[in-house]
Amino acid sequence: MKLVALFFSALLFIPACFAQAADEEQQARLAEIKQRIESLQQELNQVKGERDQLLKDLESNEKDISELIQRIDKIKADMQSRGEKLQELKREEKQLEESRRSMQRRVEQEVAAAYRLGRQEQIKLLLNQQDPQHIARQLRYHDYFLKQRSRVIDDYASTLDQLSTVSSGIQREQDTLAGERDQLEQKRRALTSAQQNRQRTLDRLAKQLASKSGELDQLHSDRSRLQRLVDEVGRAIATLINPSDQTPFAKQRGRMQWPAQGRRANAFGQRRANGITWTGVTIRANEGQSVEAIHRGRVVFADYLRGQGMLIILDHGDGYMSLYGHNQSLTRAIGEWVERGDTIAKVGNTGGLSQSGLYFEIRRNGKPQDPTAWCRG
Repeated sequence: MKLVALFFSALLFIPACFAQAADEEQQARLAEIKQRIESLQQELNQVKGERDQLLKDLESNEKDISELIQRIDKIKADMQSRGEKLQELKREEKQLEESRRSMQRRVEQEVAAAYRLGRQEQIKLLLNQQDPQHIARQLRYHDYFLKQRSRVIDDYASTLDQLSTVSSGIQREQDTLAGERDQLEQKRRALTSAQQNRQRTLDRLAKQLASKSGELDQLHSDRSRLQRLVDEVGRAIATLINPSDQTPFAKQRGRMQWPAQGRRANAFGQRRANGITWTGVTIRANEGQSVEAIHRGRVVFADYLRGQGMLIILDHGDGYMSLYGHNQSLTRAIGEWVERGDTIAKVGNTGGLSQSGLYFEIRRNGKPQDPTAWCRG
C-alpha cells in the first residue's frame, strides 16, 4: 500500500514539475523578447540628422512628462488615503474625548464618595458592634464599591492612554500630509517646466516638417518603424504558449467594446491629406481618461515608440494583437496578463500630438484590421 501511495504521489508531482518548468521557460522567453525589442529600439532611435535629434528630444521630454504625471498621481492617491485615515483618527479622537469627559465625571463622583466614607471605613464597621450578619453584608457592599471604583479609575487611565496615542497619530499624519503637499507642488512645477520644453521642441520640429515632403517623409518613417516593431514582436512571441481556456479573439468579432469613449476622428482605410491611408482609428478623448483592454491578452510591448508616443501592445493569441498609442502613461508592464476591461493606460498626446487622443489598431499576423468590424457601437 505504501508503494502504491508513493507511486500516485509521484504522478501528482510530475505535472507540477512540468508546470513549473514551463512557467520558467515562458519567463525566459519573455525576457528574451524584451531584450530583442530593446535592441530594435536602439536601432530605430539612432540619430541621423537634426530632425532625428529633435524627435529624440521630444521622446525625452514626453517620457519625463509621463513619469512626472505617474508620480503626481501616486502622491495624490497617497494623500487621499492619508486624508481618509486622518478623518478616521479624528472621529476616534472625538469619541474618546466624549468618553473621557463622561469617565472623568464618574471618577469625580467616586473620589467624593470615598472622601465621605473616610479612610478607615472597614475598621469603623467592625467597631460598631452591630449584628454580625449586618456587618458582613456591609463589608461585601464596601468591597464591591472599592472594586467598582478601581475599575472606573483603570478605564479612565486606559482612555487617556488611547487618546494620547490617537492624538500622536493625528500629528504624524498631518506632518506626512504636509510633506506630501510640498512634494506635489515640486512635481507640478517640474511638470510645467517639462511641458514647456516639449512645446519648444514641437515648435522647432514643426519648422523642420513645414513642407509636405518633410511631413510625408516623417509619416513614412513612423509607419515603417511601427511595422518593424510589430513584425519583430510577432516573431518573438510566436513560440509563447497561450492558455487553452482563453476565449478565441476571432469569436469576439463585432462584440468587443472600444478601448476608450470618444469621437472617432478618422475611419480605417481613409486617405489622409498627404496620400497615406489610415491603418487604425484615432479616438478623441480627454487627457487622463482610462484606456481599457478590448480582450484578454498579454502585454508584449509597453514603452515609448517614436511616432506613437507611449505605446502598449497586447497579444491575444492566434496572431491577433491590439495596439494603443499616444498614451499619457502606461499602467501595465511587458509580460503581464490583462482581462477585458482592465485599465492598461491613460489617454494622452505623446508622440507629438497637438491634442489628446488614443490611436488604436487591431492586427492579425502583422496586417491591420478594420477596428469597426471588431468593436461595436
